[in-house]
Amino acid sequence: MLKKSFILIGLIFTAFLSQAQIKPRFFEFGPKAGINVTGLATLDTIAFDKKIAFNYQAGVFTRFNVGKFSLQPEFIYQTKGGATTIENISSKYAYKYLSTPVLIGVTPLKGIYLETGMEYSWSLNQKSKKGQTNIYGPDVKNDKSWIIGTRINMLDAFSLFSLNLRYTQGLTNQMPDSKYKVTPLDFRNRAVQVSVTYTFSEYWRWQRKYGVKKK
Repeated sequence: MLKKSFILIGLIFTAFLSQAQIKPRFFEFGPKAGINVTGLATLDTIAFDKKIAFNYQAGVFTRFNVGKFSLQPEFIYQTKGGATTIENISSKYAYKYLSTPVLIGVTPLKGIYLETGMEYSWSLNQKSKKGQTNIYGPDVKNDKSWIIGTRINMLDAFSLFSLNLRYTQGLTNQMPDSKYKVTPLDFRNRAVQVSVTYTFSEYWRWQRKYGVKKK
């Protein structure tokens, strides 16, 4: 019974998103904001107790649509990192970046896109440390990450919004210069990202279709 109810809810939700969808234009743009649930992928050369961190992101996106495919470059500010405990010594790693993800998407179902691509980031707090609180920035200036995720367009259902769900895996060691008992650290970013975008370029089409009609 539970399984049938779950399938029914999924079908209703899919139909709700697909109804009366405005066909995307070739070029779209708008703001983006969301949260990052971040952590650090580490090598097992040292026994770490790792904790996740809740951070945020904000910026702008552009999008090019051709048939079932899309190309979405973004420019965002975000924080990644996490926390570790080694032999009762706790440290927090707050990596602040300006990032430029570039994602390729394909839509298997109307209004839903599967996306993947690279994210290039530039550190804003390289080699920083906050006093005696053990809060560190990255050792390196740049980071590269691989992204996979999905985008759900809700242009008609929720007034031009899209929901973005992504997983990001860092490919660059952010702490190569740091040593713990002569052992270099290998910390790589990873994050689950939930964000919302607002499509300005579709506003007038939406307003013309659903807005108040002038006499």
